[in-house]
Amino acid sequence: MNPISFEDAWIFLGMKYAENEMHDYYIRLIGFFDYINHSIPGYEQFITTYNKLLYLSVINKAGNRISISDFGNVIYSKALGKSASDTQPREIAEFICVELKPYKLKSACRQSPLSADEYAEGIKMYLEKNNHVES
Repeated sequence: MNPISFEDAWIFLGMKYAENEMHDYYIRLIGFFDYINHSIPGYEQFITTYNKLLYLSVINKAGNRISISDFGNVIYSKALGKSASDTQPREIAEFICVELKPYKLKSACRQSPLSADEYAEGIKMYLEKNNHVES
């Protein structure tokens, strides 16, 4: 399996930002991806990262949502400790990447919290809601 990358940290940070969202969870999650890195990961990238983070016990499956584990919160706190009040989210993702890199992935799992169609629908709804595309 591929080592931890910036993209994994970016997706993790989006998950962290979205963890308390009560409505339209995946639409908000996609919005945080866009906010942090001004782009939205494709479905395969999202699922690959989801499985890496699940394997490392950084996240937990929580029904139709993703929750950050205690270990994930430690990683996030360490990254925040390296930042200043004016640090941009993309930079925080870079600090998270540094924190995650020492952990090794020895095997792969293949789980999915949602289908490719559901993910695509979430992207479409986010873009429409935020006037990035016409309805």
